[in-house]
Amino acid sequence: MDELKSAREIAQERATRLGKLSVEEKKQRERQRYRQIGQVLAQKWLDRSQKLDMAAELNKHGEENRDMVKQAIIEQLVEAVDLAAAQTIDGVKRAIEGIGSLGPELQPKAEKMGELVQEYEGAERKIRQELESDCRETLHRLRISGAAVGDINIEANPQWQLARQRLIEAFAPRFSDFKRELTIVTQA
Repeated sequence: MDELKSAREIAQERATRLGKLSVEEKKQRERQRYRQIGQVLAQKWLDRSQKLDMAAELNKHGEENRDMVKQAIIEQLVEAVDLAAAQTIDGVKRAIEGIGSLGPELQPKAEKMGELVQEYEGAERKIRQELESDCRETLHRLRISGAAVGDINIEANPQWQLARQRLIEAFAPRFSDFKRELTIVTQA
């Protein structure tokens, strides 16, 4: 007999073999780490919790890692460009601003998305004004006016909710196209 090993020694050898990561597993963990860094930076940008210079943050990482971080930031910011989920349009604008700040190659796309947001805001404002006018007219017909009528809470109106949903659905394909283009640009 060569050598008898205790169960503990056999288990120790197996654990040692299992504990070593392959090269691909190490790369995968590193990619995941840098993706998490990018996601955190994007969230900080959206939260405005700190003054954040995206270019400086990206330059803290080597070129290969910088691309992984940048890709994760862009994915997170693109996900934030969601009219239906946004409480206000300001969050969408902030995400677009962040995308534009990540490099000159992204600036034209961000500007076009910004123009689309302005178009959406104009359409939303027009619908809001029309509904407020209708509500005021209804109140006037009911002979309710003056100090009894303050600001009209249009958000509570089911017509507003329906109109906004239709507006979002009308703009969604255009936003999706921009999102897809940004994803393609960043993966290239």
